[in-house]
Amino acid sequence: MGSLHFRHGIIPIYQKVLRQESQDWWLELLATTATPLTFFLTFGLGLKGHISNVEGVPYIVFMAPGLISFTILMEAYRTGAWGVWLDRWHQKMIDEYRIKPITTFDIIIGEILGGFTVALIKGAVVLLIIMLLAPVTLNLGYLLTYLAYLFPGSIIFACFGTVVGTLFKKPDNIAQSQTLIITPLLYLGGMFFPKSVFPEWIQPVITWLPTTALFEGGRQAFLTGAMDLRYWVMLMVLSVLSFILATVVFNRQLSE
Repeated sequence: MGSLHFRHGIIPIYQKVLRQESQDWWLELLATTATPLTFFLTFGLGLKGHISNVEGVPYIVFMAPGLISFTILMEAYRTGAWGVWLDRWHQKMIDEYRIKPITTFDIIIGEILGGFTVALIKGAVVLLIIMLLAPVTLNLGYLLTYLAYLFPGSIIFACFGTVVGTLFKKPDNIAQSQTLIITPLLYLGGMFFPKSVFPEWIQPVITWLPTTALFEGGRQAFLTGAMDLRYWVMLMVLSVLSFILATVVFNRQLSE
């Protein structure tokens, strides 16, 4: 039964995501990498003469893991939100899902895996460009530890995107949700600066943001190979909760 769901549910959805993303792939790649590389040039190169070291490393090295994580998380959210929105409101594939022997679980898993694959490819491109422009060294031994943060983080962002794409009919609402929720999470989570630079009264709140776990934990893993279990457990719990939420919301839409 599990093999049947995998072959006839998860894999076709996964392939559908890859097909969607392969259309005009070079344009997608340029659009995705433009923002993190602009941040890199503006903050990393522009401020390196004013900010020497942050947490014991050059500022440009401090920023690099955050920009790679930023690319992957945003791509996971974008793929989840726009992929499901296209299925539901544009291509009307929700009706097709209702008559096929696949479950909501299959659909969400396929969307997550497809989005994560695309996000990893684009994140790898950003990493290669940054390594050419900055003194950033990739230790392959640390890569698995770094990915241990990125995978649950991508699940959280992909599931939130799935909820947004399922509920909102207007494409403008997807952009608004990104501005109101995703962008503040990214900036407050320590992509550019450690949480210690924020006022003390807000630091406890920032500590519990999923993006703080992703940026601070992921940076530590990327640069030193160390894992902060507190951050990792928090991401795993949030990824499970976000998956449950996305499944419940999507299942309700299928039953309507």
